[in-house]
Amino acid sequence: MSSTTATSAGRGGVDKQATIPGATLCLVMVCMANFMLLLDATIVTAALADIRSEFDATIGGLQWVIDAYSLPLAGLSLTFAVLADRHGRKRVFLAGLAVFTGSSLALALSTSIAMLDVLRAVQGIGAAMLFAAALPLLAVAYPGREARLKAIGIYGAVIASATVAGPVVGGALVTAFGWRAVFLINVPVGAVLLVLAYLRMPESVKPGGRRTDWLGSVLLTGGLLAGVFALIRGNSVGWTSAEILGLLGAAAVLLIAFLVWQFRAADPMFDVAMARKAGFAGTAIVSTVYAATIMATVTYLGLYLMNTLGYTPLQMGLRLVPISLTAFLTAPPAAALSKRVPISVSLTISMVLVGFGMWLMSGIAVGDSWLHFLPGMIVAGIGLGGIASISNAAALSFAPEENAGMASATFGTFRQVGLAIGIAGLGALFSHTAIDRVQRDIDLLQNDSRAQLPGGVREQFVDAVGSGAGSSVVHSLPPQFEATAGRLTESVDSASADALNSILGVGAVAGLAAAVVAAIAFALGRRFGDTSESTH
Repeated sequence: MSSTTATSAGRGGVDKQATIPGATLCLVMVCMANFMLLLDATIVTAALADIRSEFDATIGGLQWVIDAYSLPLAGLSLTFAVLADRHGRKRVFLAGLAVFTGSSLALALSTSIAMLDVLRAVQGIGAAMLFAAALPLLAVAYPGREARLKAIGIYGAVIASATVAGPVVGGALVTAFGWRAVFLINVPVGAVLLVLAYLRMPESVKPGGRRTDWLGSVLLTGGLLAGVFALIRGNSVGWTSAEILGLLGAAAVLLIAFLVWQFRAADPMFDVAMARKAGFAGTAIVSTVYAATIMATVTYLGLYLMNTLGYTPLQMGLRLVPISLTAFLTAPPAAALSKRVPISVSLTISMVLVGFGMWLMSGIAVGDSWLHFLPGMIVAGIGLGGIASISNAAALSFAPEENAGMASATFGTFRQVGLAIGIAGLGALFSHTAIDRVQRDIDLLQNDSRAQLPGGVREQFVDAVGSGAGSSVVHSLPPQFEATAGRLTESVDSASADALNSILGVGAVAGLAAAVVAAIAFALGRRFGDTSESTH
């Protein structure tokens, strides 16, 4: 084990380069745990095709495989941050590892899509514990400003690369061992980390920490659950149905109640004083939207590469490497640059790059290869790496060190809210666009008796296309449709390309609009807010 220790505290302060003994090992453990939990947000992308086939899952069931994991991360990170501050960051970290590792083993043994979705929620609870304790542990291990920025740069690189590296790692595992391996791989890694953290990780507690805001946690989680459920169910039951309108209404009421409660509670889960800091609103906007756009889109891009372009899970993952590699390489220098460049500039530029990158990826046409996406992936990856590292550094600047857990968990919550909404919202758009296009094409084919799909077959065929099955669904049709397989494949490929273009276009517009809104929020924050924390 190696670490750099402080040589001088200076004039009553902490040396800029100071770390505690064992800081390097702590950084490695935190990075490994968070790489694992963030990897699991997207690693299932490579497994979705096999999961859909084995369990005959709808797109709603597949979306819950991702959102059931993201929702606890969004709704419970702040709660566990408070618990970690009061009862020990190491203790919560260990509990999170135990829950995450145990649920991963259970996931690998799942026998239905419903079981898979429920266990993913349990796994998300463990992930929320790990995430809540991560940055506070680093803040204690690296009290020196410059040393901390370097550690956060490494941590940011891990976050940026883990999220989009999921399909790569998942692809290799699915190709070699099957979809259950994407969960089983967590078990040995989690077990080793659990033993190592128990023996070597230092404990840290915030004396006199705030009480846990259980009501706030229930209101936030309930509101997010209702909203995401409405987005997932909207296409199937109708957007103006009583069920969807009721869910959207419940989501609005619960989330508004959460905000009101945060201003009235004696010990709110979210420190509203942070919202008065210049740059907070802009950072929150960027943290939410980049997760809802580029991070969520990776899931559907992966499905397109596998089910429409015909790549294996491993081949698909390798073709997404440009995003993760660019993000990984960009994050550390972006964190170092944050010492000189205000977050208002760096985060806005990073968000513009994400939006522009998604625009470059759009415009895919039938027959285009994966290389069409390459320029956009590189540009978006640069923006992704910048946001991941800069927003983490910014989180610690909006609150004193003793509230590091709450500050980092706040922006983690924004990211997970964005990811959950993005997966559900973009999935609804993908499904609607693909279904609408393929239904129109099938109607045109009805003049050919060989292409007339019986009612039940047609319904299953259309639903599969809407679930992202792509042209692979044509091969599952009964043999009598073999003569028209080419025409049906062309129709499905066009529908899938249209659907992917629609979510890339929406993501590009949302990303660029978020950059403009964030820039305005930063400007207003500098003018009317507390400017003491506007830069690092």
